[in-house]
Amino acid sequence: MKFLLQNPIPKIVKALSKKERLIFYLASAILAISSLTYGALIVKTEAYVIPTEGGTYREGVVGQPAFINPILPTGASTETDRTLSRLVFSSLAEMAETITHSADGKTWNVRLKEDIFWHDGEKLTADDIVFTVDIIHNPEVRSWLQGSFNGVTVVRVSELELEFTLQNSYAFFAEDHLNSLRPIPKHIFVDIPVINFTRSAFGLAPIGSGPYKAVSHNKDSRGFVESFSLKSNKDYFERSPYIENLIFKFYKKEPELVSNYNLGKIDGFSLSTADSLSERPIIIRHEAHYLGSSRYYAIFINQNLAPDALSEKSVRGALSSAINREDLIESALAGKGVPFFGPTSISSESSANFSNESLNGLNIRIVVPDEPFLVTTAEEVKKDWEILGVQVELIVRSLRDIQEDILRNTDYEMILFGNIVKESNDLFAFWHSSKKFFPDQNLALYDNSHVDSLLETYRKTFDEATRDRILQEISNQITNDIPAIFLYSPDYVYVTTPALGGFNDAKIINTIDDRFSEIANWFIKSKRSFRKPIVAGDESL
Repeated sequence: MKFLLQNPIPKIVKALSKKERLIFYLASAILAISSLTYGALIVKTEAYVIPTEGGTYREGVVGQPAFINPILPTGASTETDRTLSRLVFSSLAEMAETITHSADGKTWNVRLKEDIFWHDGEKLTADDIVFTVDIIHNPEVRSWLQGSFNGVTVVRVSELELEFTLQNSYAFFAEDHLNSLRPIPKHIFVDIPVINFTRSAFGLAPIGSGPYKAVSHNKDSRGFVESFSLKSNKDYFERSPYIENLIFKFYKKEPELVSNYNLGKIDGFSLSTADSLSERPIIIRHEAHYLGSSRYYAIFINQNLAPDALSEKSVRGALSSAINREDLIESALAGKGVPFFGPTSISSESSANFSNESLNGLNIRIVVPDEPFLVTTAEEVKKDWEILGVQVELIVRSLRDIQEDILRNTDYEMILFGNIVKESNDLFAFWHSSKKFFPDQNLALYDNSHVDSLLETYRKTFDEATRDRILQEISNQITNDIPAIFLYSPDYVYVTTPALGGFNDAKIINTIDDRFSEIANWFIKSKRSFRKPIVAGDESL
């Protein structure tokens, strides 16, 4: 027994020669390192990553917060305000426990979830939603949602129940209107005259009901807001976010985003297209998320002012087929985008053959927004067309000039511009003949009575299979009519630190603030476990 209790290894080692002891020590060291490495590998490959609460994420943004309010025009006019409003205010669709509608789609009933509270502790009720819609209807407010809610009335049924009445059936009322409606607190704004809304202290200290609370902001001596801090809402009616703190840092130009990321001062930033990254490389570890979007760009043709030759479908078709979209995407978007041949992603390239002879001697003028990727796009298109004898003049103007002057007066022969189509693929606003003039968005002044009828039927149809067939017919008809030269749909780019987990790269987004739509799933801190995490709805558990 005494022998068994004694450790024989020291005696064995002592009996070895010097060379043998060296070999023994080296072998032992290799065994220990291998064991640790193998153990770490097992943990890394076999263990589950479990998100945990905590951490701080710093986001870089070009611009300034002006007034963080989701229904005022100032609160929707910039990426900064839209993003912050998205985080601070919840949408009615998110708050809803149930959403039902009448058979004709004109009456919608919403019941709110229990125990939803504003960030100051006040209970959120149906009265807040009725108040918000009344504010949207007020012409003095000039809410960006006023057009969407024209003809929509809402009444309080009970503390948690509402009834919306529409003048016309709309199948996408929930996913469009109710998803974009982010109520504001009645108890905060009811005693403030609407003309003073933008002067109130709640512009940069908003009280919402969303997953994050506004905490503070810092300004420099010139009044430039340098940062804005948010904290996770522990009383959020859904699971509160994993990331404890969000800090937004504001810059004046895009190059500052890359520079400050390279310096480790921010953890992420967004870009509308990928071309900026090819000019300003990131030199430290990062993840670049390329997010497909529902926006597309096209050269819209104003038949009222365009050269007479463009009234011929064969000429428009020849112009479209002359463009190498793959090369265009490589040049203008650093290869991050998809070609478009019609108003939706289901539109396919035309199989028709168009003669290029009709293009020789054609003179056209294209208005182009002064955005680098759009200017590059126009220059590449110009090259393709001039090879075939087309004379192209590019008129580069600021986006403000285009919106306030050129679009208002429909003063263009052709214009390179973009449309953002929502998830519903409702194309009414862009292609119905009633939407030809400013501020409506039928930039090609397209007029087709058959398409008008299809567009009207599409938005009244609740059966998804039927709707898909109608959408295919709409898309095919517009594509075949060639009212515009469709080009591409660019990817949005979101650059983040590799430490960020839970980001969904497969998500299709409408606008850049949609990158935060699933922020509750993001995490900075985590642990590993060999026990499979419990996921709601997983029947294998």
